[in-house]
Amino acid sequence: MPLPPLQRGPKRVAPFLGALGAVFALGTVAPAAPQAVTPNPSPAPAASPTRPDPAAAAVARRVGELIEKLRTTSAASERLALADQIVAIGPDAVPFLLTEVERGLVRTWPVMIYCLGAIGDPRAIPLLEEQLKRHEGPAHQDLLYALALAGREDALLRALRTNRAAQLEPGATTLDFIAGVLGTKAVPVLVREIPRRAQESRVAALSALGTIGDASATEFLLGWSRQPNVFDRRFAIVALARIGDPRARERILEALNDPDPGVREAAVEGAGTLRVPAAVPALTALLAPAIPSTTRFQAIWALGLIGGKEATEVLVGALEGSDGTDRLQLLQALGRTHSAAAVPALGREALIEDPTLAAQAAQGLVLIPGPAATEKLLEACDRAPVPEAGLEAAREAVERRDPRAIPCALQRLRKDFDNPAGFGQGAESLLEQLLLSAPPSAAASLDALAEGVQAPAIQHRLRSVASGIRMVHALGPDPAPWVELLDSGTPTEVDLAIERLGEIGDPRAVEPLRRLFGRIEPERAHRIPQALGKIASDRATPFLIALVSDDVYRVPSLLRARQEAARALSAYTRSDAAMTALKTAFVEERGLNFVPLMAFARLRGIDGVAEILELKPLLLRRRGPLQVQRNEKAVWALRMVRNGREIPLEDVADVR
Repeated sequence: MPLPPLQRGPKRVAPFLGALGAVFALGTVAPAAPQAVTPNPSPAPAASPTRPDPAAAAVARRVGELIEKLRTTSAASERLALADQIVAIGPDAVPFLLTEVERGLVRTWPVMIYCLGAIGDPRAIPLLEEQLKRHEGPAHQDLLYALALAGREDALLRALRTNRAAQLEPGATTLDFIAGVLGTKAVPVLVREIPRRAQESRVAALSALGTIGDASATEFLLGWSRQPNVFDRRFAIVALARIGDPRARERILEALNDPDPGVREAAVEGAGTLRVPAAVPALTALLAPAIPSTTRFQAIWALGLIGGKEATEVLVGALEGSDGTDRLQLLQALGRTHSAAAVPALGREALIEDPTLAAQAAQGLVLIPGPAATEKLLEACDRAPVPEAGLEAAREAVERRDPRAIPCALQRLRKDFDNPAGFGQGAESLLEQLLLSAPPSAAASLDALAEGVQAPAIQHRLRSVASGIRMVHALGPDPAPWVELLDSGTPTEVDLAIERLGEIGDPRAVEPLRRLFGRIEPERAHRIPQALGKIASDRATPFLIALVSDDVYRVPSLLRARQEAARALSAYTRSDAAMTALKTAFVEERGLNFVPLMAFARLRGIDGVAEILELKPLLLRRRGPLQVQRNEKAVWALRMVRNGREIPLEDVADVR
């Protein structure tokens, strides 16, 4: 099961992963001798029952087809999907997997081992144990992970005893995966074993505590972060920051003055992660040009997360005289502060001619609420020489419903169509905003603009938006004509009606939207729960609950619709039934649909920490870098709720 490279693993574990062994890519990397997979000469288990059984024959055919595809495909995503399909078959697939393991084929052996563990049938454990005796290196790590999946909790201790911290996936070691699968049960084992182990195992175990995200490890980590060994101190601080227990703030603040630069860097990142305002003076000192760039960038990042008047003023001051990558990092951080004090600097930078810096400054202004930011957005819309910056500013100003933005936005579109690069994503995003926000006069302007465009596709898009604007004003804010359009309109008009009913927010639209769900194409169905989330009526709750959790909707083509239903529930309801449905969806889809977990975390807040920790192990029961990223986001959600912050609705989404 070859795995695609991760552009950047979770930042909190990245510094030490390069020294922790090679990545074992399933199905593409054969272990070198003596780790090579060799067939067992013992007789293979029977592949099917003695007496004819149609159901068993169907399973045999299905498993055989999937295994044959594994032998012939190298695409990582396809191999992961094939493994998921085998696991979904369940215990009936086990005899056939056992037979394939015995064949010892390099292209299928690792996937079979994983599937045997993930299915969780105890019949697989003897074979996994036997294979474990015959392999070392990456194959040995793979087998330990499979045993953990199969329910052998001692796999954690055995992994620690190997004194290795090899990566199982980019951004996570075997120990991370095993501990992640075991969840909170792994914490006392790791806490007990860390003092007994050599440095490499200790570092991996400290990382695993962060991967689990259980605050019960905080007291141990606070003490261990004072060890004489710099690696112990450093990775204890990293784990404390990932867990996010507020009790760690003082220790992280103290570690900013640690004599070891690696420990200080971990503390800098921790200060940002936990938003420690008292760290601002120490972080300011790290912005000096003589400081190594990696440390300087970490300090900038941390100041942006901490935010507030003091941190923002420090970043604005640092922007003066900065250049190159420093300047880009500072603009990103200023946007993250969400502070009005950052507006003048961002507004100035949005008007420069450097395309990267100007676009970043405009994106920073978008993140800052209030009239001061709106004024600078209008100025950038009118004057920015960089098209991307001007279009982004125009889109946001239109979204803020400032009437002065419309003529400016239309003029910006004209400039964009004169650009040799042509019609881009920025222009499309602006048109989408104009559709629902522009006055009737804008429709005539768009038609006129279409007359001057040579490309037929762009002409059609402009006229389509102009027609939509006229329809928005002709039908008005009464939901009745929009409800009628759900039955009589073209697909484009129906999509507009769905979105418009969401904006109108009238509960009378709930039932018509619900009825439409069974008639609309699956790839467009997600628009309905999006609209219901905006309407925010209890009338929609039963349907959204059913969409999230009922088997009838659990088909691949409706995945996005189910995810939007989960987001919609998290937007407005606090019902026990909704929370139960979100948990059910996450569990019954084996953690492959991540959004219900984030929606549940948003709804439950601090009261749901124990349940989130109980659910989260499902994430690492599947291999792949996406699962590593999802687990890291779940750990982030735990930090948010532990520190009294609500998870933003826009973050109730899958990892991008």
